[in-house]
Amino acid sequence: MLKRRAADLGPPVQMCDALSRNAPGSLPVLLANWLAHARRHFVEVADSFQVQCRYVLETIGEVFQNDELTRQQALSPDDRLSFHQQQSGPLMDGLLAWCNQQFDDRQVEPNSGLGKAIRYLLNHWTKLTLFCACLALLSTITSANEP
Repeated sequence: MLKRRAADLGPPVQMCDALSRNAPGSLPVLLANWLAHARRHFVEVADSFQVQCRYVLETIGEVFQNDELTRQQALSPDDRLSFHQQQSGPLMDGLLAWCNQQFDDRQVEPNSGLGKAIRYLLNHWTKLTLFCACLALLSTITSANEP
């Protein structure tokens, strides 16, 4: 099917989790990951790291609320992208700085549950934040099976 795609359309977006088995095949695609999957890593360790996870979960929650607002307002793809760049981008920038600071200041043990959740987020950052940079990605920032 992708072989028949018009070349002038550019590569399609492949949204998936970060498992290596989901890596694109030989055809060019823009690979993106669901932010909801990164969120899930923090949900799983929230009982043990309540304060830190609360910050991450609330920040991601605000991004999800922003996305819902753009849907409710039926914004055009261009307007949705602009909205996310203005509203969600600073939230994600703050989250990135916070994650890096946790390791830089040695506030989190890298092999702890929280450390692993942060490392997942950092390792997949570009693919998790394409919704702030790529018009084609605005179909969804969450996966259908996430709450």
